Amino acid sequence: MRHLIPPFALSALQRGRQIEQFLGRVERDGHQGLRWIALSPGPSGVTIYLSDVEDVGTDNFFDITEFPPLDPEEETWGREIAVLPTPEEALHLAERDLAADPQRWVNQGIVCDEYQDFRKMNP
Repeated sequence: MRHLIPPFALSALQRGRQIEQFLGRVERDGHQGLRWIALSPGPSGVTIYLSDVEDVGTDNFFDITEFPPLDPEEETWGREIAVLPTPEEALHLAERDLAADPQRWVNQGIVCDEYQDFRKMNP
């Protein structure tokens, strides 16, 4: 089972583990790219990062976390959207405001597998 059911996503954050989600295609300033999100727990709360990246993937390279940002002025890790005090609040904001699906969270690093599946379905 790749996806974390909502209680497991919450539990991962509470244990200090990052979770991620592939959000699909995005258009930004007339350029097509890909979007993914990461929720990363830390000492001051859970930081929400949103990454809009170029789709430079190939059949042998699908590490979306290494793709360059759509906006060359951005950091490669993505935009910090918010730091929220609790995992519950971070999940709620990501799902309400950033279109994250509560049934599609994955553990850190698995977002690359999600992108690989996306490529197979959308050549």
